[in-house]
Order: sequence, then structure tokens, then C-alpha cells
Amino acid sequence: MTGNNGEMMKEMIDLFLSQLVEMRSELKLLYDNKNWPELSRSAHKIKSSALVMGVEPLAKEMKELEMLAKEAKNTEKYPEYIVRYNAITDSVEAELKTFLASMGH
Repeated sequence: MTGNNGEMMKEMIDLFLSQLVEMRSELKLLYDNKNWPELSRSAHKIKSSALVMGVEPLAKEMKELEMLAKEAKNTEKYPEYIVRYNAITDSVEAELKTFLASMGH
């Protein structure tokens, strides 16, 4: 997607990382407030970004959460999705920061 343009790659990765961090608190807040429609929209947004970045496990988890929250189904399972989101994004964040460091950024 970036045509191996290092600066463009860095920008995309930085944007993705900032979204991951922002969404951590957003997902928890939306869950705490039982705002299922917004939780569904946030999961959709994360899913789309994860697909662009090639993070399939995250995209899969967020697709499931998106569909459940859209209909407010199985709300007791939402915290499990948030825990898995945090675990996956911790790993992704570490990998991407290592990759950026290897690029000299």
C-alpha cells in the first residue's frame, strides 16, 4: 500500500498505534456506559484499520464484537473482547515499534 515509501509507512504505523491507544480507553468507557451502538461502531473502526495493517486476529475479534454489540447480544462477553483487544494490541504495538526502530525511526 505504501510502495515501500519509508516515510509513508512510518506515518501509517504511527497513526495506527495512536488509534490503538485511544481505543483502549474508548472501548472500556463505552462498555462501562453500556453504549452498545457506539461500541459496535468503534469495533468496526478498529476492524477496518486492523485489516489495512494486516492484523487478522484483531480484525476477527473486533468483527465479532461489532456484530454482537450491534444487536446488544451476549453483553456479558464484551469484557473478554476488551481483554483480548488489549493483549493483541500490546503485542502489535511492541512489534511495530521494533519495526520502526529497525527502519531508523
